[in-house]
Amino acid sequence: MKRLTFSIFGASVEVSSENGAALEPLERDFGHFLAAVASPAIRLEIVRAAPPRIPAPRVFWPWRSMKISGAGSRRRVDYSGGARLEYDLDAERGTLWAEDPDLSHELSYLAVLSRTGWALDLRGLHRVHALGFTYRGGAGLLLLPSGGGKSRLGLELLRVPGFGFLSDDAPLIRERGLEVSPFPLRLSLRGEDWRGIPENRLSWFHRRRFGPKRLVDLEYFSAKVAGPAPLRWILVGRSARFGERPGLRECSRARASAALAVNLTLGLGTAQVLELMLPRRPLRGALDLAGIVRSRARCAAAAAAGARRAVFALGGDPARAADALRDYLDRSLS
Repeated sequence: MKRLTFSIFGASVEVSSENGAALEPLERDFGHFLAAVASPAIRLEIVRAAPPRIPAPRVFWPWRSMKISGAGSRRRVDYSGGARLEYDLDAERGTLWAEDPDLSHELSYLAVLSRTGWALDLRGLHRVHALGFTYRGGAGLLLLPSGGGKSRLGLELLRVPGFGFLSDDAPLIRERGLEVSPFPLRLSLRGEDWRGIPENRLSWFHRRRFGPKRLVDLEYFSAKVAGPAPLRWILVGRSARFGERPGLRECSRARASAALAVNLTLGLGTAQVLELMLPRRPLRGALDLAGIVRSRARCAAAAAAGARRAVFALGGDPARAADALRDYLDRSLS
């Protein structure tokens, strides 16, 4: 049995498999967090084979292209495409069966993100769907929907002196102190944004519902990964209108709060895997979820109140957008 262990801000994880190829993409995904762990709190075994033919329990919920069943803390998820995840939410132990390599990668990646995200949420350390960066000792968050251009701008900022990288998708923010911490996974790109990146630093990530994208390995930008920094800027991104140049202008707390409600409080865009978050017991599960939502909401309110806020019209040229961002940050610090 081959094993990988990670320590993600204290959330310890072990992923194991008899098939070493099943672990290779996860090692590239979570390479920043590779660490020796004696007693991992979260354990996932990957079996690269079709799931055993065992009848599902009677109680199940059909949802999207899956069937969710189980009782108490035990959860079984039968996915279309011939994959199954069986997970004990109390023991934090699970097994994933998937014959297809792409499906095995996607589901194991999402399971690790979901359960570590849950553990971090309970400790008041929350993922926010944003591009996270640092500049001159402070941290900024750019809030945009999926596909809005966060990764394109993040890739451009890697080339700009003075900027540090936290995450192109889900940096971590603490409610107390409003400190933003790095959560560097592989950069994900669509279109042809990967031109100029060495081919040996790129790989494809095929997903069930959202189509393929290219991933950029951490080694390509590891020197730019920054440490935790205090939150100074909340930027609400929007596409530039026809003919409009990239630029930033101050915005109200209400507008920033609305964007944070979506990207932080609800966590839309982050890998939460709702089939692994549905309450395991009605009362206990509801209380856990309510506590997480309250903590996220307090964090969002503090961020909107304590940071400088701006609307960022990105336009279609990442280089110009990066220049506009640097000019704005310099003015805000002068």
